[in-house]
Amino acid sequence: MSSQSTASNPGFVRLFGHTGDDGSITLQAIRERANKQLAKFASLAEEQLVERQISMPPAISLVSCPACSLTLENNHPQSDEILSWLTDNAKLSSQFKEVEVLFELVRAAEAAGEIFPETSCFHIGLTSAGPIAYFEDHACSPYPQ
Repeated sequence: MSSQSTASNPGFVRLFGHTGDDGSITLQAIRERANKQLAKFASLAEEQLVERQISMPPAISLVSCPACSLTLENNHPQSDEILSWLTDNAKLSSQFKEVEVLFELVRAAEAAGEIFPETSCFHIGLTSAGPIAYFEDHACSPYPQ
């Protein structure tokens, strides 16, 4: 088993690109990668939504919590179609998780040593102005019930 640090790990350097003078990976590089993946996810989602004639606006709020899978959080006029779209959509779920992991790294780096609640859920909002991503601590009770 290798004891390579993140600074010299070629996989991390390949993933995040930029390194500091000491070979460390910068928080900015992680943020850039997270935002790039968020844009990639939003592009895939918007393409699939257009194929299904699902409109935006209103915004579509997707959420993933530890106790439940990727689902719709907000009330949308086409919520049934959106829930159907999310069901068994492995490619979308996989890209959502990639974005979530990258934003977890950003959050952990920004708040080093902080313990986050187990009820922390990851959200991606798809809006006509662009995607947003954030964490919110709450029990998993997505719309519709």
